Amino acid sequence: MKIGDLVKYDKSLSGLHNCLGLVVGFNGAAIVVEWIDRHALPSGRPSHTERSVEMPEFLEVISAT
Repeated sequence: MKIGDLVKYDKSLSGLHNCLGLVVGFNGAAIVVEWIDRHALPSGRPSHTERSVEMPEFLEVISAT
């Protein structure tokens, strides 16, 4: 994975496989993801995006840069 890749949670994480995000950085071996799906934007405004640090084994690349 690299910065700019479009990712989602692996299907093994029940209920989270519909989440969609962009890789925006790294924190050691972990991946920093900015989530852009409707669940991460409850206000409907892009200025309230959600970021999280995830382990790569729980993410799947949808589209690589």
